[in-house]
Amino acid sequence: MTKRSPHDPISKINGETKYIHDMNLPGQLAGAILRSPHPHARIVRIDTTAAKQIQGVKAVITARDLPNYTFGPTKIKDWNILAENRVLFIGDEVAAVAAESKEAAEAALKAIQVDYEVLPAVFESEEALKPGAPVLHPETETNQPMLLNVERGDVNQAAKQAHIVRGGRFVINPIYQGHLEPIAALANWADDGITIWAGSHIPYRARETYAAAFGLPEDQVRIIIPPIGGSFGAKYVLKVHLIAAALSKAANRPIKIVLDRKEDMMTAHPRVPLIMDVQIGADKDGNFVFKDAVVYANAGARVYWSPNIVATACTRPDSVYHFQNIKAVGHLCYTNISPTTCMRGFGNAEMLFAVESIIDELAEGLSMDPAELRMKNIVREGETTIHGYKLATCKLDQCIERVKELSGWNRRESLPANKGLGIALANHVSGFRAIDPRFDGSTATARLKASGEIEVETGEIDLGQGMTQTYTEIFKKVLDLDGLVIVKSGDTGRYPFGIGTLASRSTVMGGNAVKLAAEQLKNKLLEFASTHYHGEASISNGRVQVGNQIFSAEELAIQYRSANAGDELAVRATYVPNTELPDQTSYGDPSPNYPFAAHVAEVEVDPDTGKTTVTGYWAVHDSGIIINRVRAKSQVVGAVAQGIGWVTMEELKVKEGKVMNPSILDYRMPGPLDIPPIEVDFIEEPDPNGPLGAKSVGEIALDPVPGAISNAIKHATGIRGYELPITAEKMWNLTNQ
Repeated sequence: MTKRSPHDPISKINGETKYIHDMNLPGQLAGAILRSPHPHARIVRIDTTAAKQIQGVKAVITARDLPNYTFGPTKIKDWNILAENRVLFIGDEVAAVAAESKEAAEAALKAIQVDYEVLPAVFESEEALKPGAPVLHPETETNQPMLLNVERGDVNQAAKQAHIVRGGRFVINPIYQGHLEPIAALANWADDGITIWAGSHIPYRARETYAAAFGLPEDQVRIIIPPIGGSFGAKYVLKVHLIAAALSKAANRPIKIVLDRKEDMMTAHPRVPLIMDVQIGADKDGNFVFKDAVVYANAGARVYWSPNIVATACTRPDSVYHFQNIKAVGHLCYTNISPTTCMRGFGNAEMLFAVESIIDELAEGLSMDPAELRMKNIVREGETTIHGYKLATCKLDQCIERVKELSGWNRRESLPANKGLGIALANHVSGFRAIDPRFDGSTATARLKASGEIEVETGEIDLGQGMTQTYTEIFKKVLDLDGLVIVKSGDTGRYPFGIGTLASRSTVMGGNAVKLAAEQLKNKLLEFASTHYHGEASISNGRVQVGNQIFSAEELAIQYRSANAGDELAVRATYVPNTELPDQTSYGDPSPNYPFAAHVAEVEVDPDTGKTTVTGYWAVHDSGIIINRVRAKSQVVGAVAQGIGWVTMEELKVKEGKVMNPSILDYRMPGPLDIPPIEVDFIEEPDPNGPLGAKSVGEIALDPVPGAISNAIKHATGIRGYELPITAEKMWNLTNQ
């Protein structure tokens, strides 16, 4: 049988890949969580007596059974394992049980008696800032855990001198990440600490958070990452992991908790809802002269990763164009909804929706072609942007020209009624220095096994995006030696430290470390072969040649072990990029390189129903050299499909803190019939800071989609949608006002 990684696509197709749901430990118990039915209430009394008497129940815990340490995944430490005195959102964790069966655990939950005193609640970010609003955290009496101010130049003066100003209020809805694999945790508390099997793609940051929650040193918390069935930002650091560990300690048995889809969606940590007041001004020739933005972000009841979303929204899109003068104010607000977190695009896609919409309005006011106006104002290769991004490579101009060619942009003015073409641009990062200011870069190890196989270990996490295959290809291209390469990751007790898979950092950060490891292994192998066989060594046709002698990887592995007391030939390589941590004004060069993209969407809007159908889509990317074209195209196609859902149909409907559509039947995501033909192309030029010249592609592929589709809708109907999703109902109401 061919040896394969569990992340290999064939393993998944054959059903060989084991996810947390498939895993079991001897003596394992089922865990379950009691959640608050109220968005804001004081816990008056909890009685667990009846629950503990149910047959099969082995542990029932509340906050009084747990340590009370200050902790959280960001610098804002507002987490608890279970609610102590108050619940802050519908679904807040109040108690947990462990039992021999799922049925017994559910019966125990029903037997727990909780008396609540219902308190006033607040659900909207702007309302939370008003005097007299309910205070969620006493240490933050204003309900504002973060306030960001960024300004360059003189926006007020530029606004007075601008020939034309356009803008408006843009609203970003909460949407569910829609990962196929449910949220789950498997935990075992032993004498030497906790082991948690968890679908986290930032396991070392999670380890730090979980250790702080229990007051343990980090080396007593081990996190193992089985294959992950999708995340899109949902599976970073989760309280279900902590609760499973706490139950394991209380029951002295392993615990598995698997959330069903309803529980997952009711307590989902969705994309951060944003309200954005944005204005952009231009002179009479179409040169942008200022951009002014105020962002209100709904963090929900606790801070997960929403501060990073606010910071990104307030800064990153400014490095697509020359705005000359910019100002942004970001308000992060506590409310009584489920804590919100990351989703693909990470604040950039949200602000670009506003920016790209406004640029089309400016083009109309100036009687200019929208693509021409963008070309006039874009950043260029070799420039340093307004926030300090140094663009060693930038082919955005070529992306615009190519996407116009592919989409037939020149037919735009001759389209029939109710059909439209819209264009949008985007930038992103390939890793972001500020995501964890303490570290940047990545580490990889590689060893030549006696079998001739090469094991590569990394701290980066494959969450289903194909990272493992990408690293395999990078390693094999650099080493150029026949033999099986197996990439392993996902164990804080075994593999190198990694910041994690976020901020589009996997290909460039992890890939550069893998590339360095391949180079070191190659050099060390050739050095050994030269010394051992007394001649100059080289690699030819996938084998090592010394003089007239030719050796396979397996033969050299055996000889190396024989000459080194059984030790394997191994290397460890660390890549540390020459990035700059943004300063207090958000100025710096935080990424090794920056990808760009230009997208065009074609839509048809039914005038009777308001339904938008995306009938065509074209995407052209500057992502450096493409390591695997099939996977890169798949990333773009998947992102466009996700964006179509976001713009035209998806919305987590929340009423007074309660999710009203907690099922896939009621939360509609796009299916095959909703996705048009998508044509993808790449402008390839090697970037000096990327592995084999590559830049990232995974997140930037979503960033332009909301702007492109909404601009196409405006072109088709003459009506601008300012609030996502632009559903059939909303369009019908707008067209019939």
